Formats: sequence, structure tokens, C-alpha cells
Amino acid sequence: MRELKLENLGSQCFEDNQITSLADYVQKVEELYSILEKENKHRANGSERRELYFRGQDDIDYGNTCPSLFRNKEYYDNESNMINDFIAKYPDLFKDCQNNVDRLALMQHHQLPTRLLDLTTNALIALYFAVEKDNCKDGVVYVFNNFYNKKFVRKALKNTFSFKLDKSVVLPHDNSKNPNVSAKRDSFSDQVEIETSLARMKKTDSDGFIIEVLKFYQALSKHSKSDKRVWEKAYLDYLKALSKGINCSGLSCDAGKLLHKYDNFNNAIPTIRLYHAIERDSGNFDHIINPVEMYLPKIVTPRIIDQRIKNQQGLFMLVPIDFDPKVRTKKRRNRIQPRINTLLYTNKKNKAVVFTIPCCMKEQIRKELSNIGISKSFIYTDATSYAQDIANSYKN
Repeated sequence: MRELKLENLGSQCFEDNQITSLADYVQKVEELYSILEKENKHRANGSERRELYFRGQDDIDYGNTCPSLFRNKEYYDNESNMINDFIAKYPDLFKDCQNNVDRLALMQHHQLPTRLLDLTTNALIALYFAVEKDNCKDGVVYVFNNFYNKKFVRKALKNTFSFKLDKSVVLPHDNSKNPNVSAKRDSFSDQVEIETSLARMKKTDSDGFIIEVLKFYQALSKHSKSDKRVWEKAYLDYLKALSKGINCSGLSCDAGKLLHKYDNFNNAIPTIRLYHAIERDSGNFDHIINPVEMYLPKIVTPRIIDQRIKNQQGLFMLVPIDFDPKVRTKKRRNRIQPRINTLLYTNKKNKAVVFTIPCCMKEQIRKELSNIGISKSFIYTDATSYAQDIANSYKN
């Protein structure tokens, strides 16, 4: 296995597994799952197991693994307009949707640019996307997982902010007893609803909210020097106090100051507008947002609301906000990519695992996939895809 350094993914180092056939790929993926099974056997009872997710791209030289929304300034600046225009044009399409992540998932599968990054639990589906096009470019399958890589989190934080913020601030519950912090959320998660509702807000309102989050992070950076976990402790005490209907005046001086900053954040006009947006889409919602959870990406499993999601065994990475809405597209990708990288699956040497497919092998592997039922008509469930598959079967 050779080492591969991809500058376009934040100079990320990879363990490269080069693929020459479908059988070769299956064997190497099985080896990956064998390692995973041994690791999961040693987990404490009740702790979350590590899972693998795959993403295939047909050009290893492609600039990033960012969602389509972050690849174009006009898309990014008009996120809410695109979402609301699509809902207005095809309201019946969303009649079975129960929340905003359902809506975004459907839009993503109809190729509207969103902040969702397509992943799959099926390594063969990812391989199909890696060999789908004959473009004289090597294909690639990236491997992600449901646990944040702490080293990559530190790297991402340095890339994002001009001030210093410790990883423990954005990785709550990160300690020796619980060394792995999970990124997995279900589609009804409050945090997922917060971030997907933010995507539907007017640009001026969402930018205002991002500024309030950034102010809170700046306040946290000063406290984290003396006590890296002061916010985690203070927030838990805050939630306990709310549940009992009491105030938090008895908290330590540092925690008390932070909670005052948090009250300022929670009562800021952009935050109140976000709460109204959430209630519009989902009904009642407690006015509690933990700002530190806005930083890292999440793995979201959508409900099976269309055949394509079912066939592709699809799930999504919900990519978080950018803290500088005014930057150019390329700079924004460079700021977002390290945060996506925090969920790359790594080997024992902390190198991310990747599968590369030489362009000369793409056609052969496509045929091998088709022989086991992984073809265009299976991936894209519409009559046009079936017609193309039938025509291709006679042409070859």
C-alpha cells in the first residue's frame, strides 16, 4: 500500500489501496470490516460501535469532498431561496416529510445543491460512483466513520479561527472513559433540526446568527485557557436548573460569566428568529441551543422516503456553517474541508483510508458491478436509466 497525500483535501495523508478489479475491492473492504469487528468486540457494553460509510467520486483530482452548496458562491448566497423555491414549486413532493432533513434529503436526490454530503453504507454503491464516468481520471472511494478524529479536530480548529479554541470545547464528553465521541444523529435530533432550519432562513438572518455563535466562541476561548471543560459543566448545570425551575446563581464565577454570555446569545434577535423558524417547521421547540454543537459535521440517517434512498442505502453528512459568510468560494471550501476530514476513517498510523481506481480499469469494474445488479437503473430509479441500461446491454 502506498501513501497518498491529497493537497486538495487539506494536505490530508491517506493509506492508498489501489483497486484493479471488483474482487480486489471486495477483499480489501472485507479486511477493513474484519479490523472493525475486532475493535468493536473490545468496546464496553452499551458503548456505540464504530460504523463505516463510503463516498465514491469519479475524479481523484477533484477539488474537495464538500457538498455542492459550498462549490459555488451563488448557490451558497441563495441557499434558503433555492430551498423555498423548490418547496413552492413541488409541494406535493414533500407531503410525507416530517422535518427539514427529510426535505433536504429529497432535494439532494433531485440534484438541488444542499449542505448534505451523500454517503452510503454499501461499499459497492460508492464504487459505482467512483467508476461511473469515463473521464480519463482515476476514481476514488473515501471512507468515513461515526467517530471524530481528535487530531483532525485540532487541525480544523486552527484552520477556522484566529483565536485558540481547545478541541474539548467542541467535543463534549471527550475523556478517558469515553474516548470516542459520536457524530451520529437521527433525523429527529434537535441539533439536526436547528441546523437544517438555519438553512431555510433569509441570508441576512442566518448571517446574523452565525455572528452571534462566533461571539460566543470568542468568549469560550478566554475561559478554555483556565478550564477546558468549564462550558460543558456549566451547560449541564444550566439544563438541570431549567428542569427544576431554579436559577444558576450558585455556579462558580467562571461558569456564571459564561452563562451570562450564553443568555446574551440565546436572547439575541437572530437566535430568536431561528427559534421561530424551527417552530414554523416543526412545532413546539424549547429555546435551548448549545452553540458548540454548531461546529462539527454530523452523520444523519434519513427516513426511507423514496426508492433512490433505499436502493443507494444512503445517509448524509450534514456539513456545518461557515463562520465567515463573506469569503470567496475556494477559501470557503478550504475552511470547510478540514471539518469534513474530522470524520475520515483512519488506520493505526492515523492515516485516512482511501481506495483508488485507475481510469483504465473503470469500464471493466462497471461491467463487473452490472453483473451483480449495481447499474445505473439501480442507482437512479427512473425509466430513463432503465432505457439506457437496456440499450447498453445490446451495444456491448
